[in-house]
Amino acid sequence: MRRSNYQKIIDWNNRHGEHRRLGGELASEIEGLMTEASALPDGFSKFVEFTPIRLVTTLEVFLRGVIAELIDEKDIYFERGDKLIKGAKLDLAFAAHIDRRELTIGDFVAHAVSLNDVDSVISTLNTLLIDFPAKLRASHPRWSEEADSWPLPPIIDDYDHVMASLARLYEVRHVLTHELPSSPFLDQIEIPKLAAAAKSFITATDWVVVEALHGAVPGTQTAMSLSMGDELREEEAQLADAMGEYNELPGIDRDALKTLQTSWAEWADAQANIVASQVEGGSMYPMIWALEKAALTRERVEQISRLMNDWIAK
Repeated sequence: MRRSNYQKIIDWNNRHGEHRRLGGELASEIEGLMTEASALPDGFSKFVEFTPIRLVTTLEVFLRGVIAELIDEKDIYFERGDKLIKGAKLDLAFAAHIDRRELTIGDFVAHAVSLNDVDSVISTLNTLLIDFPAKLRASHPRWSEEADSWPLPPIIDDYDHVMASLARLYEVRHVLTHELPSSPFLDQIEIPKLAAAAKSFITATDWVVVEALHGAVPGTQTAMSLSMGDELREEEAQLADAMGEYNELPGIDRDALKTLQTSWAEWADAQANIVASQVEGGSMYPMIWALEKAALTRERVEQISRLMNDWIAK
């Protein structure tokens, strides 16, 4: 990857925000796209040709988010990701972006792989998620409250039909993007089928990733609040361990460190209070509060780790 492309990845990330995968949001966007396309009056059929281009762009955004998230979240996918970029070299410019937390290894891999057709998409995901086609066939919602009812009916009920439709979608996108065919290459009645295939593929793949990274996720507000509470306790346990190590550094002023940490805890609680005040009195308050406090605690652990690494022993 050329150095000039690093800024493009940073710009991409900035435009998409912190949430990488965007499965549910993008599936809803496909529904909205189809609603708008169906509302076009007669005589606007040429505009319908832009729909396949938008659908493939939606798939690409989703897939690059999936790849980056998997590689950055778990070591096993980080190791498998190396197979996707054999021969690629990370230079000092990229290392500087990582040091400034502008890029991750997942970003690098996600934007280095080719996703121009169905075969390359399946091959890439199969490298990271072994037996991906089998997992995709069986994929179903994995809400933790419904675990006793698993396995649920699969999201994709006709795998071969969806794959054939996706292959056609990529073919149509390629021709409409890079050629000016003399005769119509896309029948308007194909659009709903192509869109449905893209939506089901994104939804099913999203749940495959959920299973790979989390096993399940909470669906109700109560379950989400409990889950965030558990996450906060885990982060606080890691912070306590880090503080214990920091306290043993040679030459450290333990009284000053204790005072500093007390001040930080008060500040973090106040920050979480401010953020959660947006939903004051609502059922989401505990979850929003815990979400913010967990994020701050995670940042504090990173700060302490950096300070310990840079500590000059006396």
